[in-house]
Amino acid sequence: MHTEQIRERVTMKGCPSYIEVRDNGRCGASVVVWISSPTGDSSDSYIYDMPCMNMTQARTIARQWIGVWGIPQND
Repeated sequence: MHTEQIRERVTMKGCPSYIEVRDNGRCGASVVVWISSPTGDSSDSYIYDMPCMNMTQARTIARQWIGVWGIPQND
């Protein structure tokens, strides 16, 4: 039996704060993940660019990150 859990979003140091899907043309696509600084310094963050085979794969990965981390999106 599957029971859905509702979790409150807790913002912590070092968590992903934004996800973007980019179309890289013939080179495929990528998922860009902004991670807040683990030290809490507002001027310090990390940006990861994950290469993907295509836009479908990138969108799927982005949706997973957004869902797991509860990242609000502007679109």
